This record gives sequence, C-alpha cells and structure tokens, in this order.
Amino acid sequence: MIRMNLAECHAGSIAARSLAVMAKPCSGMVIGGAIGLVVLVLLTASFIFQLDWTQSWKTIGFPGVAIPPFFDLHAVTTTAAECARAGEPYPFADCGYRTGNYNYPPVWLMLGRAGITAADTMWLAVVIELPAIILLILLLRGRSTALGLVALPMVLSPSTILAFERANIDILEWGLVCTAALVYSERRRSGAIACAMLLCAGVVSKFIALFCTSLIVRFSRSTIAVSIAVAGFTALYLFSLTDVLPHIRRISPFTPYISYGYPVIFDRFEILYAPQLGLNLAGLSKSWVPHAAVAAIVALAAVLAVVGWRRGTTVLQVDAGRDGTAFLFGAGIYCGSFLLLGTNYAYRLIFLLLCLPQLFDWLALDRASRRVAWLLIGSCIISMWLKFHPEKTLHINQLTDWILFATMMMILALAALRSLWPEREAVV
Repeated sequence: MIRMNLAECHAGSIAARSLAVMAKPCSGMVIGGAIGLVVLVLLTASFIFQLDWTQSWKTIGFPGVAIPPFFDLHAVTTTAAECARAGEPYPFADCGYRTGNYNYPPVWLMLGRAGITAADTMWLAVVIELPAIILLILLLRGRSTALGLVALPMVLSPSTILAFERANIDILEWGLVCTAALVYSERRRSGAIACAMLLCAGVVSKFIALFCTSLIVRFSRSTIAVSIAVAGFTALYLFSLTDVLPHIRRISPFTPYISYGYPVIFDRFEILYAPQLGLNLAGLSKSWVPHAAVAAIVALAAVLAVVGWRRGTTVLQVDAGRDGTAFLFGAGIYCGSFLLLGTNYAYRLIFLLLCLPQLFDWLALDRASRRVAWLLIGSCIISMWLKFHPEKTLHINQLTDWILFATMMMILALAALRSLWPEREAVV
C-alpha cells in the first residue's frame, strides 16, 4: 500500500511538473531552439561530414533541394551582375527579363550597381534570413511552451523550409510585413506611419504587401489612412513599371505543382485523380467551374459573417493590438494570393505564420472560437506539409487550402461588419 501511494505521488508529481513546464511562457525558446537545432544539423553535415548542398538538406528529410545553393536569390544576384556589366540604366527592362530566369521587380537589379554578384549570394541570404528568424521568435514569444510546440509543425514545415533553402524574396517580404505588424499602433501616429512605410517597401520588394490593405476592415481613421496610402503607392509604383510588368507576367511560372491557389485543386483532379477513377475531365481547370466555386465560397463566407454579426456574439473577435494586426496581414495575403495570383509556390504559405498569435488567443476564449482556431491550425499544418507529393496525398492539402480561404474570408467580413456597426456587439 505504501509503495502504491509513493508511486501515485511520484506519478502525480511528474504530471504536475510536466504541466508546469508546458504552461511556462517559453514558446520563443522552443521555436528558437528548434530552428537552432536544424541549423546545427545542416552546418554539421556540411562542414564536419563534408556533405554537399543537396545531401546536407536531405539529412533533415527535406525533399525539394535545388542547385545552385539559395537558388532563387542566386538568380537575382546573377542577373543583377549581368545587367550591371551591360551598363543598362534602371530598370534594365531589356537585360533583366531577357534570360527568362528573373521575374522579380526591377529594384533588385540595382544590386549589380552595388557590386553584388552571384559570389555574394551566401552572405546576402544570411542577411535576409537571419532577421526573419529573429522576428518569428519575437512574434511568438511570451506564449506557453505548449503553444510553442503547437507552432513547430508550421515553423519546420517543408513549405517554410523551402523558402529558406531557396532564400526566396518572400522571406524579406515576410520580415517587412511582420515588422509592420509589430510597430503598428492605433494610438501612435508614428507607429501607423512606420507601418505604412514598411508595407510600401514590401510592395517595392515583391508587390505582395499590397494585400495587407486588409487592415482596412477595422475602419478606423488610422487603418483607413494606412490602407489608402499603401494602395495609392502601389498604383503609382505599378504605373511606373508599365513597360516591365508584361515581362514579369510572361516569364512568371504558373504551375499547380507544390502550389496553392483556387485553380490548383481543379488541375490536380483533372490531371492526377480523374484518370485514376476512369474519368475524362479535360479542360476542367480552365472552365467556368473554378470561378463558380470561388463565387460560391465567397458568398457562403459573407452569409456566415452576416449571421454571426446579427447574433451579436463576440466569437472570433480580432484583437485590436499587434496579434490582430498580424492576423489581418497574414489572412489578407493568403486570401489575396489564393484568389488573385492564380498559383503560388508553397513557400508563400510562410505568411500563415503571422496568424498564429491571434489563433492562440482564440484557443483561450469561448468554445466556438477554440474550434475555429484548431480548424485553422490543423488546416495550416496539413497545407504546409502535404504540398510535395500530391500524387500520394490526393487532394487533402488542396481542400485545406479552400477551408483556410473560406474561414479567413468569413473572419475578415465579420471584422468589417463589427467595425462598421459595433452596436450589435454583445457578450457570448
């Protein structure tokens, strides 16, 4: 009997200690430690075991290694150096887009004027990626250890690693958008101005930050001013690139492989799954069906938002601080790119990481908010992990893409209704 009581006390103390550890606000340490461990494995494989670039990344099980190292950034630095040697003035329209390997805004070609060449790709990648890692830790710090573990599948997903392995410019864009979310404040004009400037820098970098005008759903003077400033700057910037944009569009890849976007599920069903079922659905992805599906989902999201607003509940209330701002930016970029850019490589899913703080907030609220938060977290994980082998995972990851789109559109619409007519707000 004494032994049994001792065993029970010991088991209870272990459980209590485990719960105490899980409750500690150490999410930043969890995220930073996991990333540090991955980097250590890569460096050990490369410098100690002398493995090449491909073999080093395969030690962590990453399936999509590209050569040369930091493939996407290498294309930028190579083209920038070639254009500088050619002596062409900005925006290098003839030189930059002639090769067919460069589909970024021409501002990146000015690296060549600064003496940057392909040989500088490695250190430039570190300059771009290290701040993004620090910002990610700052974004998620202060949460419990348990929530840090929940975030890890997204942080270490193949989609996120793809962005870092290629040193894609989306990482810099992510850093600018994340910083904008962290500095924005409704009460400080300087914070709003800094946010607008950072988002405009993001537009110059890769246009994606335009979708952060989703901030307007709060309908305050500050959010309207920031959104109008970013939209106006984007219009002027795109007008200045009138001669360049057709080149970018012509050589930009539109592929459903390792991608998300509204046409992808229809292409995959037409090409991969229908033949396995003995069906002939040729032309499905280019028919009216994808557009009708988008219209139906948007309408459903609007109806659900109106129903939630009319009931006057505070379910899925978007935070007024930085957590809510980061969520609006992440959701805006995901929904905008899903709907308007056709197909997007999986590395762009890193913007979903911006939604995590708000989702974690909802986990601590009412039951309905918790359920939706877990639905979004689960959908993010599935979508970010199952992009690389669509022939094996069927259409599961594309379905979660649509779940994310529909749910986030509903939340954005609900936030807009609450901002415009707050008198219906009530306690759950």
